[in-house]
Amino acid sequence: MKITKILTSKKLLAISITTALAFSANAQQTKNSEDEPEKIQVTGSYIKRTSVDAAEPVQVLDYNYIQSTGATTVSELIGKLAISSGAENQADSFSQAASQGTGNVNLRGLGLSSTLVLINGRRQTISGALTNDGSVFVDTSHIPIDAIEQIEVLKEGAASTYGSDAIAGVVNFILRKDFEGFEINASISKAADSSQKDTDIGFLWGAEFDNTSIVVSGHYLDRTPLTIADRPELGDVAFSSLGNSFLLLADAEVADGPYAGSYGAFENVPDPTCLDDTLGMIIPQAYGSRCGFNYGPLYNLVNTETRAQLYSNISHDFDNGIALSADISWSSNEVKDNPQSPSYPDLTFPYIGPTDSGNPFGVGVVWLGRPLGADYEPALSPRENDTFRTSLSLVGDFDNGWSWDTALTYSKNNYKQYQQDQLKSRLVAALAGVGGPNNDELFNPFDRSSLSQSVIDDFTYMTESEKTTDLLVLDAVVSGDLYEVSAGAIGFAAGIQARTESFKVETDDVNEIRFDDEGNPIPVDLIFLQGLSEVDADKNTFALFAESVIPVSEDIEIKAALRYEKLENDSSVDPKIAVRWQISDQWIMRASASTAFRDASLSQKNASSAVITSITDYNDDGTAKSSAFVGVIATGNEDLKPEESDNYNIGLIFKPTDNLDFKLDFWRVDYTNLITVENAQGKLIDDPNGVDIIRTDAGFLSSVKVNYFNSSSVSVEGIDFESTWTLSDQFNISLNASHFNSYELTKDNGEVVEAAGSFNIDNFARSMPETKGSVNFNWLGESQRASINVNYVSSYDTGVDVSALPNESSTVDAFTTVDMQYSANFYITDDSEAVLTLGIKNLLNEMPPRAYIAEGSLSYDPKQHNPLGRVLYAKVKLAF
Repeated sequence: MKITKILTSKKLLAISITTALAFSANAQQTKNSEDEPEKIQVTGSYIKRTSVDAAEPVQVLDYNYIQSTGATTVSELIGKLAISSGAENQADSFSQAASQGTGNVNLRGLGLSSTLVLINGRRQTISGALTNDGSVFVDTSHIPIDAIEQIEVLKEGAASTYGSDAIAGVVNFILRKDFEGFEINASISKAADSSQKDTDIGFLWGAEFDNTSIVVSGHYLDRTPLTIADRPELGDVAFSSLGNSFLLLADAEVADGPYAGSYGAFENVPDPTCLDDTLGMIIPQAYGSRCGFNYGPLYNLVNTETRAQLYSNISHDFDNGIALSADISWSSNEVKDNPQSPSYPDLTFPYIGPTDSGNPFGVGVVWLGRPLGADYEPALSPRENDTFRTSLSLVGDFDNGWSWDTALTYSKNNYKQYQQDQLKSRLVAALAGVGGPNNDELFNPFDRSSLSQSVIDDFTYMTESEKTTDLLVLDAVVSGDLYEVSAGAIGFAAGIQARTESFKVETDDVNEIRFDDEGNPIPVDLIFLQGLSEVDADKNTFALFAESVIPVSEDIEIKAALRYEKLENDSSVDPKIAVRWQISDQWIMRASASTAFRDASLSQKNASSAVITSITDYNDDGTAKSSAFVGVIATGNEDLKPEESDNYNIGLIFKPTDNLDFKLDFWRVDYTNLITVENAQGKLIDDPNGVDIIRTDAGFLSSVKVNYFNSSSVSVEGIDFESTWTLSDQFNISLNASHFNSYELTKDNGEVVEAAGSFNIDNFARSMPETKGSVNFNWLGESQRASINVNYVSSYDTGVDVSALPNESSTVDAFTTVDMQYSANFYITDDSEAVLTLGIKNLLNEMPPRAYIAEGSLSYDPKQHNPLGRVLYAKVKLAF
């Protein structure tokens, strides 16, 4: 990759730099007096200001708060962020199989792709992993939590400042740069009612040498599993009707043997040894019954995982006033186990003739089952997730007091996925008696006890796929005071940004989706997995932007920003205006309006992939038939238009005293051209026999084809509330909450629905409680500190008809957890100390509320709730 590739418009680049320098040359020189308040730069602006409460709502999670949570990963921290709803930070093999071992943020529930994640104010590559709905995201698991100085969350669109992806807001992870000394810490946390535990160790070292400072941080996490068997109530509907059964295609009489009896045409007949297996179960059908398979206990709620992270920063101040900063980080996250069923069901539903494969019925049958049952070991599906990042920046000042800032940032992610399945062709050969390594062995599904290991080895296959992304970004900004007006100096910033990114997918020959002459995908040679297409694509983006802060009077300040971004096949111009009005010493009003956009990802435009999803099948009359995991095949769309949005925010800040404040913001986002993928369940409900609903000759659901498309509109509005009360130098209370007033979206079929307060099983939105919030109580003594954090998630509806299930509810109950922490400092010498921290997460041992969605899924919502229950932890830090 060459930097010249990113600078596709030299003329635009020259114009931008010339314009910015011209503003600089004409600016009045300004100097700060010693008693002038320090100017700071906050996420959402390139202009440094003295005002803490700016025109835009920014929530800051400082170092002390982060430490008080006891979080060992960024994912754990984000899970308790009130403004984030529907992120994927749990090990759910059923709805998040393609993103395990990663972490992400979902501000406003507007989608993982609509939140811009920055590290030290610079962009980061998206993860190679894709979610089940094809969303792309920045993987927060790369960030070592020990190295975080603070997290700044901009709660509104910021395309005018940062460009594509900043529709819902921005999360900026600011890592530590100024530190002297050496810290080493170790901790262990354990779920109270199971053997699951996290063990981690980290260090932080920093030193200064004349004008040079160095910081190095490392963190290693070792995580042991929590299985559904340890929490059976969280996976008690994770079973399949496809254990080992047969659908007879004609009347049959069997005189003797295990299948002896009389059967009618199209009757379901279970394996007579079904209940001999502890995970076998008899499931009644409209005609007959099936041998089901209770696979839930085989799966994990938390996977065995290791995470290694390194971060280093070197800063140097030159004598001429130029400052250099270089940081480099690396992470390697591995999911070691990720157990699956010993084998998946055969979704080709093979026909077995009257005399084939040991058929005892004497008539043709359709096999409804899986080659291997619970008497075999679970198949492991590990993940490997490696990320590298480096950023080099130079900043300095012009003689007139203006400053300049340039940076070159490169980041890369590599995500490997392993998934076991069975080869369709070799299984068919075994059913015909020509299986095994020598093509001479039989697989008799009517008596699986005779199945040999050589036949299993012959039809079992481990698929491998590798997705690689990288991003190269050049930033250049100049900023300063343009000129003085009666109310003060007009701040101004202008700059350029050029980006090039790539997305590459590689997989083995068996798992690769190929296409026929008409462009239709050719089924891969697997009985369950649906494969993915190989991709090698890239794109370039170039942007010009300007921003100004204008003091209209002593009490009113206006911020205006404008950004032009040139995409590969389109462009976007996004303005923003924000106003801050100091009504009185106690009252501040702020308001903003802006447009934002997000370009379609390379995967959404180019990739064809398939995920396995639990789908409830329906009869023509609209009645539910059964639930099963089937393939959902998503096809890329090169004609996708960029998403666009109009963003509004109006807020009030009330400060009755210096120690107490209240912040209330009303916000609204109106989306158009929202990029999403058709919802497979909703598509099947609308037309059970549609052209994209793939069934076998016997009518069994095999797969559903879905497409990426631009949805017509989404309108979302809500309220954010923050308050901080500092009762004394030792004690303070803070509250943060976010509430959806409404979330209206347009489904694939054109129907407008309200998504707030719903699980949203039949549309593209994620589960969405109306309210999330937290209250934090903190006490800080001379050598001790304590905190209590209360976290709340409101109830919401599943939308599932449970009238025939008396023990189930269509409501997911509200969920409240209480965390406590106590720390004590022990001074070893004048220059060293030890800090002992003890804590309890989920003090009251609240289990996640039940969420009945369908057979074949978890019984709780991993996008909103944590399955661990009460967790005890202890941490020791030595500082020198």
